[in-house]
Formats: sequence, C-alpha cells, structure tokens
Amino acid sequence: MMGSEILTSWWPAADTQLLPRLMELLSNFRWPEAIVAAVCLYLIHTYRKQRDELVVDWPLVGMLPAALLNIHDLYEWTTKGLSITGGTLYFRGPWFSGMEYLVTSDPRNIEYMLKTNFGNYPKGEEFDDIFRDLMGHGIFNSDADAWKAQRKVASTLVHGKPFRQFVGRTSDDMVRHKLVPLLNHAAQSGETINLQDVFLRFTFDSTCTAVFGNNPGCLSVGLPTVPFAKAIDDAMESILFRHALPENWWRLLRFLKLGKERQFAKSMAVVENFVDDQLAQRKALLDSQRAAGSGASPVVGDDLLSNYMAMSEGDSKFLRDTCVNFLIAGRDTSGVALSWFFWLLSKHPDIEARLLEELATIVRDKKEGEQSFTHEDLQKMVYLQAALCESLRLYPSVPIGHKSVLKEDVLPSGDVVKPGVKILYVIYSVGRMEWVWGKDCLEFVPERWLDEDGRLKKQQISDFRFLAFNGGPRTCVGKEMAFVQMKYAAAQVLLNFEIKVIESHPIVPKPSVIMSMKHGLMVKVKKRSEPSTH
Repeated sequence: MMGSEILTSWWPAADTQLLPRLMELLSNFRWPEAIVAAVCLYLIHTYRKQRDELVVDWPLVGMLPAALLNIHDLYEWTTKGLSITGGTLYFRGPWFSGMEYLVTSDPRNIEYMLKTNFGNYPKGEEFDDIFRDLMGHGIFNSDADAWKAQRKVASTLVHGKPFRQFVGRTSDDMVRHKLVPLLNHAAQSGETINLQDVFLRFTFDSTCTAVFGNNPGCLSVGLPTVPFAKAIDDAMESILFRHALPENWWRLLRFLKLGKERQFAKSMAVVENFVDDQLAQRKALLDSQRAAGSGASPVVGDDLLSNYMAMSEGDSKFLRDTCVNFLIAGRDTSGVALSWFFWLLSKHPDIEARLLEELATIVRDKKEGEQSFTHEDLQKMVYLQAALCESLRLYPSVPIGHKSVLKEDVLPSGDVVKPGVKILYVIYSVGRMEWVWGKDCLEFVPERWLDEDGRLKKQQISDFRFLAFNGGPRTCVGKEMAFVQMKYAAAQVLLNFEIKVIESHPIVPKPSVIMSMKHGLMVKVKKRSEPSTH
C-alpha cells in the first residue's frame, strides 16, 4: 500500500481536499534546512532561557564560547559571576573536552583546600601539564614529597639571616644607585616613561642578583632590550590560553607549533638560554675556586644558586627549574605590584600625603649623613605596608590559583567535588566580594589594615581573605623578600619624585597568569621640591 493510500484510509472524508496540499508540501520539504532551523530554534530557546545568567551553558560546547569572548576582561567577568552566585560556580566546557571547573572566591572553601584538608587538594597533574614546559619540576609546580623536599631547602635558605641581609643590601643598592638615577634622568629630560617597565627591570635585576649573584644591568638609563623579560611575558600569556582551551586542543597546537604554542616555544628557547648561561657562569666560578684551593670547598656566595650548588651538585635541569621558578616569582610579582600601587596612589593624593608624612618622620630620625634605610626603618613603615597590602588586595600579582581533587569531598559551601574536577580559586575576586570585605570592597582604603592604635593588624585579617602570597603550607617563601624590595623602592620613589600618570592612557589588566597592566603605566616624573635621602 502506498503512503497516500495509507493516509486516505484513515483521513476523515471531510478533509480530503487537505490531503493533496499536505502531500505536495512534504514532497517539496528540504530536510537539511529544517534540521538547521530546528537547531537554531533550540539554541535561541536556550539563550532566552539563560539570557539573564552571566554564562550561557550551550549544548555541546558548554560555557567555552562565553569564556573566549570575555578573555580580554577575564578577571572582572569572573568576579561578576561569582558575586551573583554567592562565591562559587561551576564552569563546563565542551562535552568531549573534560573541562569541568569549580570556581570559587569563598574564603571558607579556600582555607579548607589550602589548610584544613590540604592533602586532598594538590595542584594536580593537569596543572603540572600546563606549567611543566615553563617551570619544570620546580617548587611552584610540584606536589607531595617532591614539593616538601624543595620547600624545606628553599625555606632554610630564604629565611636564613645571611640571605635576608643580602637581599636588603642589594635592594637598597639597586634602588639608590640604579632606580633613582634613572628616574632623575627621566625627570630632567621630561620624557614620558613606562613605569611598569622600569619596576619590572628593577625587580628583574634585583631577583637575578639574589638568585645568581649577578646583576644583568637592565635597569640603566638606556633601558636596553631584555629578551628574557619579554619571553617570560609571552610565555605567561600562552599559559593562560592553555587554561582556557581543552587539553587536547592546546596539546595539538603545541605539536603543530601553531598560534600561542608557536610563540611559547620561541619564548622558552630564550628563557632556557638565559638561565643556562647564568648556570654556566656560576659553575665556572665555583670550579675555579675549587681549583685554586686544591680541592677545598669553594667560597659560597649569598645568592641562592651558589648555595644550591654547594649543598648538592644536582643536575642542570633541576637547577634550571629552580632558578626559573624563583625568577618568575621574584621579578613579575613585585614588579607589577609596585605598578598597581603607584597607579592607585595617583588617584588618591590624600593617601600619598599620609605616606610622605610617615617617611619624613623616619628620615628626620636618621643619623646625619646616613643614606640607606635600615631593617629597623622598614619596620617603621607601617602605613606603607598597609597601603601595599591594600593594593595587593585589589590587584594581586597572581590572580588565580589552581587545585585538583584526590578523593570525593564536600566543601564548606556545600558543593560536592569529585576526582577529575578542577578547582580555581580566584584571588582577584576574593578581594572584591562585598560579603568578604564590606561595602567599600572596591575602594582603596589602607586603614582597613590598621588597628585603633595605628599598628598593623595581626589576626583580624585571615590569610584566606588576603591571598596575595597564597595561604597555608604553600604560603610564598619569598613574602618577606617581596616586601623588602617593594618598601625600598616605594619609599625612595615617593620621597624623591612626583609621579603623574598620563590621563589619556588606558589602564587595564593583561589576560595572563601574572596580572600586569596590558599597556604599561605611562607617566611623567618630576623631582620633589625638597628631595630626601638617597
């Protein structure tokens, strides 16, 4: 029986005139167009259903399109989503990608992962895969026993009195004999300079001196090209894109050397060549000392590399990984922190005035002819430390942390996490949650760090509300070193110069693992009428 005969057999007699028209419609029907139209209607329905939500969870591709569309403003976009959802949300990528993240800015969750149940939340294999090409198996990329062993050695060296004194001396020397003269030159010439570039050069030279015992001389009036610094910046940007793509995608791009992965490979060649040159120089020096001493132990410098080499020969790969980890941590984090700090001061002249009052008091109390700030002087810079902490709260140098899950668990927020789920704790967003910091959470208020007597608060502000230096067992080993560098630089710059940010210059964060300013910090420098000690 033909199809038309079947239809005729049950079609009501009164509707026989409709049947020919229906058959004609079916014969002319275009199924491909109909399928596309149905899919479009479904997508439109999905969008309308979720249009009031920040992230649309599309069929098949999940939330990835929204992430890619907002990657230029990633931190603010994420913060908005977390503020709407109460501090925790799920992000799902394409169904075939394995991209499933729990994203949180809840200090309770963060403390639980970083401290209370620390062992269940390692950085994990995915984090290691993403960062290994850059950081190898260094302290910031390792877990479990490997991390514990490296942490123990690093803490012993970094917190030891010889190294702390070494960092103080070299930071003071770098500021007074390199940073201040460079800014003097800029003030005299009247030229516009990129202050972020200047601070990154300062922290790069300072960190190289601390790590290698060798100053590469990037902080000079000529502002020589620094291939290593650009290579690190490009590599960090590429790392962020790895976070935003399914693992198989970026691995394929790496294999084919396309897009960001092509850039990354070139950057890593520059980084490895620079570090290998430094390792070779230090090894040659130690070998020559051994030869001169007829096999006796060489004279060990105060820099980290000399101490690592003296404690254990180690292989060159381990030493390279260690040096890269410390260089990135020291150079990038402090350099961008100083940049955001001075930008915020340019918008708050009242806070700058109070800082100048504090510094003037310290200078007046110094002995005649004494130019360097001492460790005791730095301890007296209470309001400066409060202002630096407040700047880091709003603009943390490392805006996002990463964890994985070993065993199924329930976070304090009530969210269940299972093995395979990746967790991102967004440090940038924690500092901007009203329910964490109050209604003035977006304002620059150094006083929130001081008690009624004007002293720094000790216990009132938890490490898990202020995560600029991470928290728990993995708190940054170089925290004290960072504050020493920043205080030396900030104090001398404030005392000797007025920094005027170019009004038309756009200030936006760069989408990267390190939250630098995308377009730098363009400023004019002017000598203060009564320059102080330097």
